[in-house]
Amino acid sequence: MSTPLSCSDLMAETEAEYTALPLATRAGGVVHLRNLLMLSPEGLTSARVILDAFGNGDADFAAMLPQMRDLLLLISDGPKALAKEMQDWPLGMYVRVVEAWQGATQSGEAQDSAS
Repeated sequence: MSTPLSCSDLMAETEAEYTALPLATRAGGVVHLRNLLMLSPEGLTSARVILDAFGNGDADFAAMLPQMRDLLLLISDGPKALAKEMQDWPLGMYVRVVEAWQGATQSGEAQDSAS
């Protein structure tokens, strides 16, 4: 009889492979912006809808600020701390953080993703 797979071990391996982007807040905390593959099915669907809108070459980032905020809150492991941090962010900060998150998590997503 073989040794059973450990869900705890598999989850640890998955979290190590599909890493999050740590983001230090000005209040001194750290929130982690999770890889898409670490979201619930509902969260992944919501994130994809927002990201697909960004992919449109005619995207108006100023009009999309609420969606960028929603995306960051959705992928964050600390949405309350992140919401407080984002209260005074200009548009450029949202764009920069979303781009940093995409750059840090894209390679892990691309391994198993059809996109």
